[in-house]
Amino acid sequence: MNLGMRIHQDVGVSQQLNLAPQLLHWLRLLHVPTTELSALVQHELETNPALEIEDRSAEASAAEERTTGEHETCEERTAEQEAFDEKQDFLLQLDAEWGEDRSAACRSAGGEDEQDRHRFLMDSAVAGVSLYRHLLDQLPLCGLDEADWPLAELAIGSLDERGYLSLSAEELARMGEADLARAEQAIACVQAMEPAGVGARDLRECLALQMADESPDFLPRRIAERFLDAVGRGQLAEIGRELSVTEAEVKEAVGHLTSLDPAPGERFSRTAPEYIEADVALMRENGAWRIELDDDALPRLRISASCRRLLEKPTLTPEEAAYVRAKIRAATFLIQGIGQRQETLRKVTEQIARFQNDYLSSEQGELKPLTMAKLAAMIGVHETTVSRALANKHIRTPRGLFEMKHFFRSGYACADGSFVTPDKVKSLIRDIVENEPPLAPHRDTDIVGMLKQRGLRLARRTVAKYREEMNIASSKERKKAAKRSACALPFRRLREEASAHPPCAVAVA
Repeated sequence: MNLGMRIHQDVGVSQQLNLAPQLLHWLRLLHVPTTELSALVQHELETNPALEIEDRSAEASAAEERTTGEHETCEERTAEQEAFDEKQDFLLQLDAEWGEDRSAACRSAGGEDEQDRHRFLMDSAVAGVSLYRHLLDQLPLCGLDEADWPLAELAIGSLDERGYLSLSAEELARMGEADLARAEQAIACVQAMEPAGVGARDLRECLALQMADESPDFLPRRIAERFLDAVGRGQLAEIGRELSVTEAEVKEAVGHLTSLDPAPGERFSRTAPEYIEADVALMRENGAWRIELDDDALPRLRISASCRRLLEKPTLTPEEAAYVRAKIRAATFLIQGIGQRQETLRKVTEQIARFQNDYLSSEQGELKPLTMAKLAAMIGVHETTVSRALANKHIRTPRGLFEMKHFFRSGYACADGSFVTPDKVKSLIRDIVENEPPLAPHRDTDIVGMLKQRGLRLARRTVAKYREEMNIASSKERKKAAKRSACALPFRRLREEASAHPPCAVAVA
């Protein structure tokens, strides 16, 4: 048997981006929020013997250094001891500088009581019961044959977050290798479970399941089965004519429909509330902005003095010396990375405060267009560095707590060279719609022309998108609503006049 195996060489050119371990570590520190950074530092303290928390006063440290100096021998260093590499001397010098001139980014952490309370809050968070488990617990009570339980479990596992069934009876029968009648029976079993409406295939069926105990002539049920789309368009009078009922009765029935739950499974998918801690606090003092970084959760770190002294022992083997140097190097990278992270975060906050000063100073202030690329050019870093610095970070301001990305908005250029944010554009569109003639509303193309007269060029689809985001109906729907209101106005006036001037009673002799 000849496999035809042979060896050959190929020559090719390729490009590859390799990031140094120090850079990867720095990017990781920059990306995580302060709460996660605290856990990361705690992990490093537990795994790196060269890293320790500096919680002693300067006087105690100096006294210990003097005591250590008295007990250390004064023997001359051998040639082998003086041949320690220059990089280790540099690391030791860095540690000394950190001990003398500490950055604000490495202030001491809060007390043990605060850490214990935080740990208690995290440990006491209890996960709620899932929709899957809630329905499985009801399976033995629904009267289904035990042989068909796997079909019902398959149907329960196919429910989405709203509680809707994404499989048809045919698909369930095919996947469960059963006949169609058994699959339909399993679906009916799921639909009979609590919460009411679960297992429906669409909104109509979901509402019908919640009204299953009502008679077929129940008006809300009839409306849900036949006129649900018309309800969404507000055509209540038309529905009343089709069903030979008054518009008031239709409104009452629609009110009953709105009291039902359109997504019965969402109550089980809601996550527990997450408490946000601000990474940066921005405060106004004497007309200037003062920035405070949340350093309380970050301990003040330093390289262990015992590891430094360990390197000076002549009995240390090369393998042991390499291990100690690697741990000291990792500790130094962490200390430097935290300092650089906090400094970058401070610079970013300073530029946000300067550029969005009007918005931060007044409740009526508006955000100015600001991009990450523009801010990166201000502080002299790459755009991706700013993006990582803003990721998962929150800032406390006089106007409230915001995600730091909240202050960045793309802008639309005006004819005079200025820029406006999308929020400002939405405000202009809302003003135009509110001041339009009710029976002759402006179309999207008309709004585009009116904005163009103000020096702002937008596409029609952009206007339509912003209008839908503000829940503003189309010009056709607004015109219909205005006509219905105009037709109802005379009758409303007659009722008001009748109630204000009741007929006089005639006295009978």
